[in-house]
Amino acid sequence: MARKVVVHENEGKHYSKNIEMFDRPEKLASVSSEMAWKILQKLNEKPMYPNELAKKLKIHEQKIYYHINRMLESGLIEVVREEGRHGATCKFFAPKANAFGFELPGGETEVSIGNMETNTKIKDFLYEFVKDGKFDGSVIVGSPNQHGPFLTSARDGHYTGQLGMFLGRFCTSGNRFVVKLDTELKAEESHNRNLIILGGPVANMVCTDLNEHLKVKFNWDKSWKIVSGKGTYAEETDGIIARITNPWDENRKIIILSGIKFEGTKACILGLTQQHEKVLRGFSKNKDFYRVIRGLDKDGDGKVDDVKILE
Repeated sequence: MARKVVVHENEGKHYSKNIEMFDRPEKLASVSSEMAWKILQKLNEKPMYPNELAKKLKIHEQKIYYHINRMLESGLIEVVREEGRHGATCKFFAPKANAFGFELPGGETEVSIGNMETNTKIKDFLYEFVKDGKFDGSVIVGSPNQHGPFLTSARDGHYTGQLGMFLGRFCTSGNRFVVKLDTELKAEESHNRNLIILGGPVANMVCTDLNEHLKVKFNWDKSWKIVSGKGTYAEETDGIIARITNPWDENRKIIILSGIKFEGTKACILGLTQQHEKVLRGFSKNKDFYRVIRGLDKDGDGKVDDVKILE
């Protein structure tokens, strides 16, 4: 048998698994029965010895030995350790691989794993931002110094690291520095380009300027909220992922990753970079796009690690 690696894609991530390839497909006959398949699945959960398998599957130990010997002869399983128990030696068995198969000769196609990307929606979402393999635009973060009408110091600028690693799958930065502070962009008055806005209206003045142009927008009423035609959202981990036409240049696009608080901005970046298949469902690059999301703390460590789509 030859060992190979099979690669599959799920929600933008690639996973590999070892697969043992049989030279003769008849060897797979050793797992053709329902009981043999159950035994192999149990062994895949953890190594076991025959008597343990017999108790778990509630069948006679001799039937276990019959199937174990067939799978040993076929090369599907192997002895991974031996232990002395009750004056006897117990052999623990486990599958040789996590997958088995056979293949016909020829038919290979050369691929580049680094460029494998089956989700066309994320490519469309970033379409205007990638030109000849380089990033075409600027990423705008709030200044870490007190600034703007709310005299706020932005706390989410470091999230550009996560965003940058994601964008690196599609393009390079070229020979220029693509990240700017909101104070720099306003001083230069260089809004007429493709922009990715990171941070909400309190921390990022460009988001404040954009707010009046949004259909789903931030609103202040004793506290900050996100308001749409469908509802109002006020959790600190709530945020907006949007893609709109640049109001300062209709030939350019703006992507907004903005939360009510910095935890909401983190949720937006997490949603786009790790769950874009779910987040971008229904997206069309010919229309403005809005998604309201909520960051979740599923493992209870006080940090956002998952997102829920609110609308």
